[in-house]
Amino acid sequence: MAKKKQVANHKRAPKVRIAAPKNRPLQVRYFCPTEKREVRLSVGSQDMKEAEQLKNEIEAKLLLGISVRSNQNKVRGPGMTWEEFREDYSQLHLKSVRDSSAKDAESRLDIATKIIKPKTLGEMAKPASLQRLQSGLLAGEHSRRRKPRSPHTVRGYMKSIVSALNWAYDQDWLVDRPKRPRIKVSKNSAMKGRPITEAEFKKMLDCTAAEVGDEAADSWKFILHGLWESALRIDELMHVSWDQPGTIRPKWTEGKLPVLEIPAPMQKNDTEEDIPLLPAFERLLVQVREKDRTGWVFDPLSLHLKLGRKVRHQRPDAEWVGKVISRIGQRAKVEVAPANPTTGVEIKFASAHDLRRSCGDRLRNAGVPPLVICRVMRHSSWETTRRHYAPGDVQKDAETLRRTLRNEASESEDNK
Repeated sequence: MAKKKQVANHKRAPKVRIAAPKNRPLQVRYFCPTEKREVRLSVGSQDMKEAEQLKNEIEAKLLLGISVRSNQNKVRGPGMTWEEFREDYSQLHLKSVRDSSAKDAESRLDIATKIIKPKTLGEMAKPASLQRLQSGLLAGEHSRRRKPRSPHTVRGYMKSIVSALNWAYDQDWLVDRPKRPRIKVSKNSAMKGRPITEAEFKKMLDCTAAEVGDEAADSWKFILHGLWESALRIDELMHVSWDQPGTIRPKWTEGKLPVLEIPAPMQKNDTEEDIPLLPAFERLLVQVREKDRTGWVFDPLSLHLKLGRKVRHQRPDAEWVGKVISRIGQRAKVEVAPANPTTGVEIKFASAHDLRRSCGDRLRNAGVPPLVICRVMRHSSWETTRRHYAPGDVQKDAETLRRTLRNEASESEDNK
């Protein structure tokens, strides 16, 4: 009887595993049924023997029903180890944000850890540490290209680090709220690319078949047109469907103009919203036969077809589709940003996001009111739209200015 009970307890014991986060100490992880979350315990080193020993100890404690760790003994404050803070920040905060945002935050915290090598949370939060971190980032420490980083890039890194430390302050783990060191950045280089012209877009369409193959070309051109006409991000476009709940869907209502329904999980601001369906995007959608309007709107064919291989993968994700579009931009030789020898950044070719920029820019040039463009682009302010997506054409602005002043001068002469 006792043996059966022991076997039953063994079955109920959570599975313990060893994980190796990149450039961080090994961890022992298991899912706690009480806390309803994954528990991560740092080994404190990258020694696999120590990790195995800790794993065995935890398995034994879990099997016997003994508490693995005591929250009462865990230090929570400036003196808590940096590794413990990373674990708490990852589990208690980053789990609640978008996967892409969490991935970026973890990556930037990894780089900050390499540069500062802090032992405690309080050590990282010191003004001197943050200033040292900013200087190291600018100098290019632990950079992939081993070149200095641009001030814009460093400002983004520092914003992520200080945001994590401010979260610790909000938990009452720090006495003072950390402040980001000041850094001077240029205001005229906010965009990482630029809107492309219609001629450049045509070049991308012409090069699509060479990149993805003749059989898949039409499905990829359909995606390019979708980005060009919709002002949607690539991740959003890949979540446009005809009839699937929880996705972005076009909506036609009798007596009303069509709109795009965007659910909260698809929004950066986590707010459900309807935006106007742009006329050109509507014309693109209605090209699809009514009997085919089910499932995903944009479903690119596999590049395996080009190689004559059997298609083994499911529908590609937005990240992969974005990479293919960037390759199409490179094949078409549509340059949207020059190389920077100082930082080692290479020439940037047209990407999916540059097609979104192009849509915003065309709306502005067409005379669409700024607030309407903001609504379509889903920005909180016109300044964001203007700087990053619709900078306008100075020559067109000059032409409008001269035409307006010329008309005013003519009217003034007529009234004399």
